[in-house]
Amino acid sequence: MKKTLCTLFLILSVILPFNVIEAHPGRTDANGGHTCRTNCEKWGLQYGEYHYHNGGKSSSGSSSSHSSGSGKPSSNSNPQSKQTAAPVVQKKTIVAVDKGYVFSSPYDSNAVTSLWYGYEIKDLGSGYEGYVFIEQGYISKSLLAQYDVIKPKTVKVQADKGYFFSTPSASSLTRGYAGNGAAVTVVGEGNGFYYGSTKDANGNALVGFISKTVAY
Repeated sequence: MKKTLCTLFLILSVILPFNVIEAHPGRTDANGGHTCRTNCEKWGLQYGEYHYHNGGKSSSGSSSSHSSGSGKPSSNSNPQSKQTAAPVVQKKTIVAVDKGYVFSSPYDSNAVTSLWYGYEIKDLGSGYEGYVFIEQGYISKSLLAQYDVIKPKTVKVQADKGYFFSTPSASSLTRGYAGNGAAVTVVGEGNGFYYGSTKDANGNALVGFISKTVAY
């Protein structure tokens, strides 16, 4: 009987490799290895370490799904919030009188042309203080007004008379008025005024600056 047991032990030693008999629990994959999940220190492994049971080299790194879950956020996982740039405000400069006289030079007393109220000025630069150089010549800054461009919208006059002014100031010249409820199409604003157009009580076109406290 003893001889039979010895013979059986020798047969099993040949059939089953020693490293399989001594291996820790766990099924192997198609490559003959797996990732350690149980009693890893007991077998001289780290938790999550991938290794082989067929004599191949073990891998110290776990699968990609586990390596990404190390607990440390990546450099791009929490980017600093970007500061939102302030929107660029477009400004327009217009002639603020019924006739804006233009001269060939600031020292010329004879005007070469005149521009109407609301004409948009394209400043080409000027070496003369108090003057703007445009395509037609030189025009005094005192004849101009400026406003911030806004998305066109319609407001209504909320007073018996909504007065329109030459510049965004109630102390400037009055250009006329529109009656209560008149619709005003506005395209700009500045200093508490809208810049826009409507029709006066006589049905004539009326352009200028009207206070936001009067039209809204």
